[in-house]
Amino acid sequence: MLFFSTTIDGLQMGLCYAVLALGVYISYSILDFPDLSVDGTFPLGGVCCTIFMLKLGMPALPAVLLSFFAGLAAGALTGVLHVKFNISKLLSGIIVMTGLLSVTLALTKLITRNGQTTAIFSYRSESIDGLFGGAMFKSLGIEVKDYLIIALLLAFVIIVKIVIDLFLKTKIGYMLRATGDNEKLVISLGKNSGNYKILGLALANGFVAVSGALYANLYMQYDNTSGSGKVVLALASVIIGMSVFSKIRIVADTTAVIFGAIIYSLCLNYLVLVDSDGIYLKLLNAVMFALILIFNEKITGMASGKSRHKRAVSEK
Repeated sequence: MLFFSTTIDGLQMGLCYAVLALGVYISYSILDFPDLSVDGTFPLGGVCCTIFMLKLGMPALPAVLLSFFAGLAAGALTGVLHVKFNISKLLSGIIVMTGLLSVTLALTKLITRNGQTTAIFSYRSESIDGLFGGAMFKSLGIEVKDYLIIALLLAFVIIVKIVIDLFLKTKIGYMLRATGDNEKLVISLGKNSGNYKILGLALANGFVAVSGALYANLYMQYDNTSGSGKVVLALASVIIGMSVFSKIRIVADTTAVIFGAIIYSLCLNYLVLVDSDGIYLKLLNAVMFALILIFNEKITGMASGKSRHKRAVSEK
C-alpha cells in the first residue's frame, strides 16, 4: 500500500516537474545555456499564481497560465545580463536566482493576512479551491481522486509539449536551434543571436514558472524554498530522457524529457522509502544525479566509439 501511494505521488510530482524539465530542455539542450535562475523562477511562479487566486480572485487555471509571464520576465533578465552586459552564463543565472529569492519572499506579504513575510503559506483553509481542488468536478457530481489529478496533469503536460513542438518548427524556433548549435551561422545570416538567446531563456523560465504554479496548486501551498535543487532535478530529467529514448526514432525529444521527469521523480519518491527520516535524502539525490551523469557519459562514449568503428570499416 505504501509503495502504491508513493508511486501515485511520484507520478503527480513527475508530471508537475515535466513542465519544468521542458523549460530547461529549451535553455540547456537547445541553447546550450546552463541556467541556474530556474531555482528562483520555480517559486516565483508559485507565489504569483497564489496572489492571482487569493488577491485578484482569479480561477486557478488562468492564474497558472498567467504565472508564465512572471517567469518570462525573469528569464529575459537573465538573458539581458548575459547578452547586453557580457556576464557569464553561470553568473547571470546565479544573480537572478539570488535576487528572486528575496523577491518571492517579499511578495508573500501580499498573501498573508497580517502583511508579514513567510517562507511557507498554505491556502487549504482559504476560500479558494485550487486547480485540483475539485470545485468544478464536484459541481458535475464527479469525485476527485488521484487518478483524475494525474489525468489533468497529463493533459496539461501534453498541451505544453505540443505548443513547444509547434513553436520549434516555426522560423523563430529554427533560429533558436541554430543559435545553440552554431551561433556564427546565425550572425552570418544577419540575425542578432543575442536576441534569440534572450527569447529562449525567457520562454524556458516561463514554463518553469508554470511548473511552480502547478506544484503550488497540487499541494495547496506556496513554499519559498521549493525551488532548491530544481535545476539539478530538471537537468537529470533531460539527461535521463535523452539518454534512454535517444535511440527510439519515433520518440520526440520533448516526449523523452517528459518520461525522464517521471522516471526521476519516481526514483526520488522511492528514496523516501529507503530514508524515511529524510536525513540523507539530499545526499542520495546527489549520488543518484552523479550516477546518471556517469551513465550518460558511458553511453555517449560507447555510441561515439561504435560510430568511429563503422566509419573505419566503411573506409576499408
